[in-house]
Amino acid sequence: MQFVNAFSHLPALLLLYWKQVVNTLLNKMNRKKTRILSLFICTLLTMTSFVALATTSPSKYPETLKVALGSEPNTGFDPILGWGKYGNPLFQSTLLKRDKHLNFVGDLATKWRLTNNKLTWIVTLRDDVVFSNGTPLTAEDVAFTFNQILAQGSTHDLSALEMAEPLTSTSVAFHLKRCDITFLDRLSSIGIVPKKYYQLRSDSPTKYGALPMGSGPYILNKWEKGQYVSMSLNPYYYGKKPKFKNIVAVFGSEESRFIQLKTHQLHLSVIPQRYANQSISNYKLWSVPTLDNRGIVWPMSHHKGSDMTFVSSDPAIREAFECLIDKQLIVEKLLDGYATPAYSLADNMPWGLDTTSIVPTPVNLAHITTLLKQAGWSDSNNNGTIDKQGYEASFTLLYKAGDSVREQLALAISSMANQIGIEVTVKGLEWNAIALQMTTTPVLMGFGSHSASEVNYVYHSDFAHTDFYNSGGYSNPEVDLAIDNALKADTWDESIPFWQQAQKQIQQDRPWTWLVNINHLYMADSCLNLGLPITEPHDHGWPLTANIEEWRWQCR
Repeated sequence: MQFVNAFSHLPALLLLYWKQVVNTLLNKMNRKKTRILSLFICTLLTMTSFVALATTSPSKYPETLKVALGSEPNTGFDPILGWGKYGNPLFQSTLLKRDKHLNFVGDLATKWRLTNNKLTWIVTLRDDVVFSNGTPLTAEDVAFTFNQILAQGSTHDLSALEMAEPLTSTSVAFHLKRCDITFLDRLSSIGIVPKKYYQLRSDSPTKYGALPMGSGPYILNKWEKGQYVSMSLNPYYYGKKPKFKNIVAVFGSEESRFIQLKTHQLHLSVIPQRYANQSISNYKLWSVPTLDNRGIVWPMSHHKGSDMTFVSSDPAIREAFECLIDKQLIVEKLLDGYATPAYSLADNMPWGLDTTSIVPTPVNLAHITTLLKQAGWSDSNNNGTIDKQGYEASFTLLYKAGDSVREQLALAISSMANQIGIEVTVKGLEWNAIALQMTTTPVLMGFGSHSASEVNYVYHSDFAHTDFYNSGGYSNPEVDLAIDNALKADTWDESIPFWQQAQKQIQQDRPWTWLVNINHLYMADSCLNLGLPITEPHDHGWPLTANIEEWRWQCR
């Protein structure tokens, strides 16, 4: 740049010089010679224009990266209330993080070990980390973050934690009430907040989640609720710094985000599967593999007064749906290949079942009809819907309103069920309304985590009808015992057989009918390289930013 700037005045000086030369020559030459000279001058002026091009600065990349990464967090950007649980907290740091192979590596932590009969984790911290205001991050801030979650409640499950205790400025002890080999997962999903600043914000009209401060790679500068957040690089960040100084993340519906992409107002946006095959000039589709699954969770007990639970609690009905749903057809036709068939909560994960060898079998309607008849289901009144003991095989399938993928899946299931005389009415609601009905109504739901603890939450009877976890009330003592043994294992490797044992029994009971694992789709400026994204968890968050230090412009 110094060379260019030093010679940036040359074009103007050259033009002025040649103008003086031309005027002098024209006064002394006849008209014919003038024409020759004019040609010569045009050549010189053309050469001068190249000098001008060579001495100007090259085109710059956009100073601000404009993105739409996902939904707006209802409770703000507060890790204590759940921000960052399903993805990178971005404004805060975690003690541990996952590498490309989902192994634990240190972030704030340099060492971690289990002691005291598997009831205490001792974590050693880096000594060079400061928050974005320049104050040191210490063990006191770490302990405060975890203890605050215990004090006020959160979507993070810290039920196994008795308390967090700072030992020195760079070491903290996590004392557990019971053995839980999955507690390490909390160390990778909970962003650390500054104690003093958080307490100050607790008494302020503007809570911490609206104006967070942390030690992550970015600082949140402004949050216009319902519209966008703007952020800039944290000058104190201790890790590899991203290449984008400023980022604006916008919020909106699937439709509004896609319109902004088409009008080139965004450089990057998450998109639903229905837009995957719509091309936009100078944009590229990124398809990221995930653990993000979709399935039907069934109410497992018959509740008098709720006819739907008579249907969903019948093992024959659930077996019929397992045989009926053409998962490969859904993947290819409904989701344009941007998904894979799902058979469990954690397909092919170290703690899950190996489903790679499963070969989908063609749907056999005659076989399914026979199976249902043997269980007592038939169309006794010839109205097109099978029945049993006076109960019609009819139920409502709930899904999250505004989610096009869930809506399309629900409609596809309804159409397939109609072929065997089961009437499925689909209904889109907000989550707060679904929560009031999900213990007695089947729900099209999704999970998908980097943690085996999700097997515990979704299937253990301790979590029956607890929040959105085991909403169907599934209970099997054999499964509970296997999960308990996994949690009490001496090491992570020793826990794996128990997780798998539990899931083999779960497959036989069918409390869920798993459908697909959804690929996360992003449309990005063709010059924006997103590096190698990590396999992403469920999409309540901004998981794509986990490798934001790899993002870069590559062709301008």
